[in-house]
Amino acid sequence: MAVLDKKLQDEIETLTDLAYEKFQNNEIEQSFKLYEQAWNLYPEPKENWNEAYNTASYVVNKCFVIKDFERAKKWLNNMIMVNNNLHLDDEDLGFYLGRYYFETGDYVKAKEEWDDAVSEAGYRVFEGKDPKYLDFYRHPEKYIKES
Repeated sequence: MAVLDKKLQDEIETLTDLAYEKFQNNEIEQSFKLYEQAWNLYPEPKENWNEAYNTASYVVNKCFVIKDFERAKKWLNNMIMVNNNLHLDDEDLGFYLGRYYFETGDYVKAKEEWDDAVSEAGYRVFEGKDPKYLDFYRHPEKYIKES
């Protein structure tokens, strides 16, 4: 894994901090534009930068807040691209994917993703997360109906 130049890292952090502020002030589209600018600053290939994974995860988290799952999917794919190269966050990515599937109503895929994440990291993947995810994981029969 390469280390970003300090000046570039500072520029990316400034943009992501500003994007966070814009989101907090309900300036949603401006926030996403700033995140996009930050993403575009990562040198190619972007999948070589652990920080790029973090930037993509910030966007995914914001997408979940506003239930913009189409945009979340795009940024999840960016997270997957980085993780496929660096393999630093397999269980974290598994949680994100499970969350995406849960929120979009694909409970079977959510359970599958979380099975993988839990096998890697145990139940700690649910720590600090909305309790509904762990409840679902422990009691999927409430959501998954046999056909």
